Amino acid sequence: MIQEQEHIVTLVINQSIEMGEFGIQEAIQLFELFGLPYQELFKQYFPENQFPKKYEITSQTLPNYPFVDVYLKDLDLIPKVLSRSLMIHDILYTISRANTIEDLNKNVLLQAMQYIENPNLSCKCDIITSFFKITQEKRVELMEQVFGEKGLNCQNTINLTEPDILYYLMITKDQKYIAGYTLSKKKKRREKNFARIYELPNRIYLGPVSLAHDLAFLMANQAQVKENDFVFDPFAGTGSSLVACSHFGAICFGSEIDGYLMKGHCIGYINQKSTYLKDPNYKQVKPYINLNFQQYNLPPPNLIQTDVHLPTFNPRVDEFFDAIICDPPYGIRASIQQDGNEQDLQANRTAIYRRMFEVARRVLRKGGRLVYLYPLFKGMEKKVEKEEGFELVDFREQKMVDKRSRLLVTMEKL
Repeated sequence: MIQEQEHIVTLVINQSIEMGEFGIQEAIQLFELFGLPYQELFKQYFPENQFPKKYEITSQTLPNYPFVDVYLKDLDLIPKVLSRSLMIHDILYTISRANTIEDLNKNVLLQAMQYIENPNLSCKCDIITSFFKITQEKRVELMEQVFGEKGLNCQNTINLTEPDILYYLMITKDQKYIAGYTLSKKKKRREKNFARIYELPNRIYLGPVSLAHDLAFLMANQAQVKENDFVFDPFAGTGSSLVACSHFGAICFGSEIDGYLMKGHCIGYINQKSTYLKDPNYKQVKPYINLNFQQYNLPPPNLIQTDVHLPTFNPRVDEFFDAIICDPPYGIRASIQQDGNEQDLQANRTAIYRRMFEVARRVLRKGGRLVYLYPLFKGMEKKVEKEEGFELVDFREQKMVDKRSRLLVTMEKL
C-alpha cells in the first residue's frame, strides 16, 4: 500500500493586539471544517498520549509562532482555508529552516528544488519578520544572501509584478530562519482582505453597538458556518453576525427585543459616509436592518421582534439550527453605558447568559455550535464555566480598553 505524501507548509498568522490569539483558534476550526482534525494539524508539537485541548494550544506552546509548521497530505486544503480566513496571512510551502542564514542552503527540501532550479519560472522575494522591524537595505542584503548565488542559488528570473513564485524569508522572534514559497499562478490567490468590503465605516445601516465585521467573520468561522446551514442570532441588532454568515451561504434567522433598532427608529441610523448611498440600486427608504443585506446583495434574514429572555418565548422549533452566533447585551460596550454598580451588572449578565443557554439547549441541533462573546472586567478570572449539555470547544481573550477584555467562546451541543 502506497502512503500518501506529506508536505511541510508554514502558516503565517497575522499578529494583532486586538485579536490576540484568534489566529490559532481560527486555523484549528477552518482545517477541521475541511476535514483535518487539529490532532493531525499539530501532531509534530505534542505527544499523542498527552495532546492538549484546543484552547490549550497557544503562541507559547507553538515554537516560532506566528510561523507555524504543519504537515498536509491534501494541498487542496490551502486555497479552501485561505478563502475564509481573516487571521492567516498566507500558507507557504517550506524550502528550508535553520538556526543561521548560512545553514539554510544545507537543509533544502526536495519538493522545493523543482522550482528553485527552473529558469523558465519568474519570482519575487520578500521578508516577513515577527516582533521587530528591519531596514530596506537590510532586507535587500538578506534576500541576496538567502536566494542569491551564495545561498539557494535561485535560477528563476525576477518579476516584481506577476511572478510565478513568491519566495519568503521568515525570521522568528528568537532569530531563527525559515525559507518558504507560494505559487501565485498555480493556485487561486485569494483577495487577502476579502471581508474588507464589510467594514463598519462603509456599512449603510448602523446602531450604537454594531459588531465589528472582522469579529463577526471570526465567529462565523468558529461556528464552521457553511452553505445552507441554519443560523440564529437571538440578539440580532443591526445584523452584523448574520451578514457574515450569509456571506458563507447560510440561511439566517434573528430576533431582537428592540423594534426601534430593527426598523430604524431612534438609535438605528443611516451611515452618511457609506458609498452605498451613491449606488444606483440604493433607494431612499426608512433605515432598517435589511438594508445591510441589500448593500452586499445577500438574501435578507428571517427576523422577529421578541425578547428571548422571557419564559414565554416559544420558538416552536426543536433542534433546528446548525449554529447560534451572538453578542449578548451587557457585553463590554453595553455595560459601559449602563447605570448601576458592577455587582448589579454582573447579576444581569449571569441571568442573560443562563437564558441564552436555555434557548440553545432547545433550538440547537446535536453537534451544533453556540458561539458568543463574554465580557471580563478587572479582577475576573479568565475561564468558562461548564454548561450542562455542552462541550467547551475553544475560548480566547480579546484585550480592550481600561483593563477590560472579552472572551470569544465556542461551545458544541452534546
